[in-house]
Amino acid sequence: MNARRRTARILAFALLAALAGPLIHGVLQLPAPGSADAPAHANVTANYVERGAESGGAENLVTGVLLNFRALDTFGEVIVIFTAWLAAAAVAGAVSETGRRAIPVSPVVDYVIRALGPFIAAFALFVIVNGHVLPGGGFQGGVVLGAMLILLSLVLGPAPVAGAFSARHWAWLRATGVLVFAATAVIGLALTGHLFGLPAEPVLRKSLMIVLELGIGIGGGAVLAGLFFAVSGVQRS
Repeated sequence: MNARRRTARILAFALLAALAGPLIHGVLQLPAPGSADAPAHANVTANYVERGAESGGAENLVTGVLLNFRALDTFGEVIVIFTAWLAAAAVAGAVSETGRRAIPVSPVVDYVIRALGPFIAAFALFVIVNGHVLPGGGFQGGVVLGAMLILLSLVLGPAPVAGAFSARHWAWLRATGVLVFAATAVIGLALTGHLFGLPAEPVLRKSLMIVLELGIGIGGGAVLAGLFFAVSGVQRS
């Protein structure tokens, strides 16, 4: 048995060494960090700056990259967020037994949160729908939206906020980002022949981007709220 383990370790080290050689050689061939002659700076970056708005369909180049040039990667991020909620909710829901609040909320905090709730929601919506032209977007707006729901839960209690929708509806809301991204991929395939391809018509392209941002924002906000609900024990599905 010891001989087999020794052999397996030798083979593992040999495999690692065989893989490390080409990888180290490739890294040594890379340009120095910050070099002006690096392909990323001399070719790729300049092309994005000059043609990114036209090609990506968004005046905000970051949004253009997220929802167009690397849409498949962003889709994966949305799936990871949704999957993280599923895993955390399953664990937290099995442990927590009550949503009762141990420490009373300050009247000042209670008043401020209640007064600012509508404004926070409006700001979250503004950040989401303007992500294609201004800094922000679905991820940032979704965090603001989720934070607002958590703040309201701290004041009103988790149960009333979670009870605004049924468990089934909450599940659909949390899956919004994944579903909207998948639908956009299929629409892009039908219109352009490429997954996540955006049509050339400006109005339709911007409309699809806004829908994508809304899906990410609503799904992300619902996921954050769902994690809090699961920890509070008021929602386990």
